[in-house]
Amino acid sequence: MKLRNLKPTLILLILFGTFHLFYDVIYENHLGEGTDSDILYPYLFSRDFWTGGWAGVSGWNLPPCTTIFPDLVFGLIAYPIVSSVYWFHLVFGFLVFCLPFALARSLGLAKRFSYLVSLGFLLFAGLDPNQLGQFYFPSFHAMTFFFVIWTLFELDHWNPKKGIVWFRFLILMTLVWISEYWFFINFAPFLIFYSLVRLRWQSFGPFSMGFVGYHLAKSIGKGLRWVGIGTIGSDNLTYFTKLMDTVQPILIDPYSVWQGLFHSLTNQEVLSDWIYWYLVIGSLFVFLSLFRNQGKEFFLDLVFYLSPLITIFLLYTIQIEPNIRYLYILPFGILYFSLRLIESIPFLRMGIPIILMIGCFWYYLGKHSELTTMVKAGETKRNHRLECLTEFDPNLPGVSTYWPIKYIYAFSDKPWTLVPFTKDGVYYPWVANSSWDGNLKNQPFDSFSWGVTESKEKLAEWKGVSLVKACEGWYFFRRN
Repeated sequence: MKLRNLKPTLILLILFGTFHLFYDVIYENHLGEGTDSDILYPYLFSRDFWTGGWAGVSGWNLPPCTTIFPDLVFGLIAYPIVSSVYWFHLVFGFLVFCLPFALARSLGLAKRFSYLVSLGFLLFAGLDPNQLGQFYFPSFHAMTFFFVIWTLFELDHWNPKKGIVWFRFLILMTLVWISEYWFFINFAPFLIFYSLVRLRWQSFGPFSMGFVGYHLAKSIGKGLRWVGIGTIGSDNLTYFTKLMDTVQPILIDPYSVWQGLFHSLTNQEVLSDWIYWYLVIGSLFVFLSLFRNQGKEFFLDLVFYLSPLITIFLLYTIQIEPNIRYLYILPFGILYFSLRLIESIPFLRMGIPIILMIGCFWYYLGKHSELTTMVKAGETKRNHRLECLTEFDPNLPGVSTYWPIKYIYAFSDKPWTLVPFTKDGVYYPWVANSSWDGNLKNQPFDSFSWGVTESKEKLAEWKGVSLVKACEGWYFFRRN
């Protein structure tokens, strides 16, 4: 690491350590209060690799955004060093904590304000862990920020005469297409215009590498399926078809489309609040920027401001319910534009960062006992679930609906074998390692003598099944 990068990293580490209870609350919200098992997929994949080699992972099925890079790569590197579930995710959480700082710096914000972007994001997430807390875990699209930072770096250093530049951008686009294509939904408009403004006709190079990277990623996905690691190829996704189906209503009756979009947003109280504050603060920033002679910089700021609004519209057109994990740019933008406004006022730009930092710490001290209680509550619920599980024989295979399986494999030290089934009694391999199941996946749902589900809505429909234990949102059943 270069010396100039060491100081910011140490400052970020100190901030993360100082305010660590916010992260612990996030962790216990998803893996204590809840059982958000998607978080555990990189951890379990890495554990299977280090304990069973290639054979240990050859039965895995990966989600549509595979997050092979950097989430899985991080996992494979980190697991031999930090093999406990908590420390594995704590290290990942710190890496993600650094991303808002790095993105704000890439966009030109001063260091002293960029630290506040990362700290503010952690504070937001600690106060609303169920919504924003997913940002600090693998598999939940936080690494979109990482790819944007990388893209901005490559565009700023683009030189069409150097072959290594073309090669790096090809690698970048290939990794994006196979790992995290929500990158395009969130940031493509801004990055396209950024490329056109910075590079003009030379932007043909990055665009062409993006096109080649898409086809290379498809080939890699087919290769992974050939060696036994399942992926959902882009051919299986219907987003483009849905987008085309929406074009005609937009042209014929745009008002109805606008009403539908507005209704879908106002139905989600938390998301609508984020959008409201983003519009207020971002619009104020754009309005004040009109009075400065910034030229290209103002245009890029305006496109960046409009990017999440374009994303919301795209989510609606491809019929995906807007969710904050697809729109982390909203809380980031609120922090970023707020601090850009403060930075533009000469007599505030020096002292305000220190005052805000002290204010955050003072607020944290006031919340300390409440945060500690929330952490202990999550730990208690996790331990209670695992205690309830011990009433069953770990050598006797059972069935489970989606959420409990990876959770049990991660936190229990007993040799459980749980076969994933849907609530309709159909085998459900995503996202799991089918080698865990062996030949059991070919057996019918009603051949298993016990199981666990996170919802009891179907228990009455399952033949010969009786509920024997309700435990922290899990329902254990036996077959009579």
